[in-house]
Amino acid sequence: MSGTERERSASGWTLNSELLNVGAIIVAAGIAHLVMGLIGHGKYGPLMLLLLGGVLVVTALGHRFYEHRRHRVPLVMECARCGGMPGGGS
Repeated sequence: MSGTERERSASGWTLNSELLNVGAIIVAAGIAHLVMGLIGHGKYGPLMLLLLGGVLVVTALGHRFYEHRRHRVPLVMECARCGGMPGGGS
């Protein structure tokens, strides 16, 4: 391995990781196209796509809310032990 290849690897950039990322994007786009084609051309296809999109958005927001609350509780408990208040107050 040459010196420049070692420098690139140390910084985290490699051609393999870039190719893997591009490949994953292409596969995801192909799967999305396949799903949209199969569902979207049916009698109730557009309605099903809207409902599926809504379910995904609600699920993502619920997960975000749950994760935020789950990680916030230990922070509040830690601040209560040391006498500080979360958010900058002391």
